[in-house]
Amino acid sequence: MRLRLGIALLLVLVLAACNLSSGGDAQNAATPTVAGGGQPTVTIVSPASGSTVPLNQPINVNVTATDSVGITRIQLLAGGAIVKTVSSQNAGGDRNMTVLLDYTPTTEGSLILQVIAYRGSVTSSPVTITVTVTRSATPTNTTAPQVATQPPVVNPNDPTCRVLTNSSVNLRTGPGTVYDVITILASGVAAPITGRVGDNSWWQVRFGSLTGWVSNTVVTIYGNCASVIIPPIPPTPTPRFTATITPSITPPIVNTATPSATPGLADLIVSNISGPTTVTIPAGDPSVTVSYAVTITNTGQRATGQFNNLMVVTPGGGPDLPLGVVGDLSAGQSVILTINLTFSTPQIYTLQARVDTDVQITEQSEVNNVGIYSVTVLAG
Repeated sequence: MRLRLGIALLLVLVLAACNLSSGGDAQNAATPTVAGGGQPTVTIVSPASGSTVPLNQPINVNVTATDSVGITRIQLLAGGAIVKTVSSQNAGGDRNMTVLLDYTPTTEGSLILQVIAYRGSVTSSPVTITVTVTRSATPTNTTAPQVATQPPVVNPNDPTCRVLTNSSVNLRTGPGTVYDVITILASGVAAPITGRVGDNSWWQVRFGSLTGWVSNTVVTIYGNCASVIIPPIPPTPTPRFTATITPSITPPIVNTATPSATPGLADLIVSNISGPTTVTIPAGDPSVTVSYAVTITNTGQRATGQFNNLMVVTPGGGPDLPLGVVGDLSAGQSVILTINLTFSTPQIYTLQARVDTDVQITEQSEVNNVGIYSVTVLAG
């Protein structure tokens, strides 16, 4: 009898140990994790913090940004205001992106410059440098000279219609990413414009003995481009590879359809404002009229409908100025709107180009719809 009780007790202990072991395995099972992209990283290559830069001359901020998924755009802020935005040519962004961001200071003293990189709506931590703006004609830099060739000095008052590359740019045989790449233009290359497409989203340029097309999203336009012609567009190249489909008969499958993914939202930004930064009222004239061009880019993943845009000039004292109405802007597409402004008082003005002022478009972000540009008006 005692032997039977001992065996039964032993069985109970063994079963309890098995249950404890099973419960422990369930608690320690590995939990799957989803790999995240993290934040993009940004480095300001030049100028160095503490540098001295000249008044009323462009500062060229050389920036590199990296991201495990893809950088979609990079922005430069001066004194807390967005003054320059460069977007990637690729819909999915670039893992490594090098750009040249220019800004012309109009006030002496200490100037805080910040650079932020974006992966869609995910932002990097701002990288900040402080430079000193003086009337000295010779800028100083506290770092050793860079090996890379310095970009050309661009005279904004030169009427020649031309582009300045903001980053490494593909020169293509036609206006679109489906065309072949002829060569790659380095950052800071200036090239004259010889043609355009109707919405100014692509420009035909001449580079040495080569003629090709560059996207408006990666260049800055200078000069008077009102008379640029629309040349014949090359035919779309034939795809190098074609898919061959072999039909087959299979039994019908019921209720296995997977709904297609809904595309993301649109995202409108002021990617560039071009025009003279210093204007002089001719002696004896009461005012001067100058033309400015505003580039609006849809950096999102969905086309827009119609939206209104305004130009606000301060100090102004008058109503906001209509900048134009855009009927539709596809994902990755840009449009240039021009406006003539008349200045009658010598002082510093701030131009604010405001996009989708009636909030007609649902966007990824509503806080990046303003571009700011500074203009100094002098007496003759």
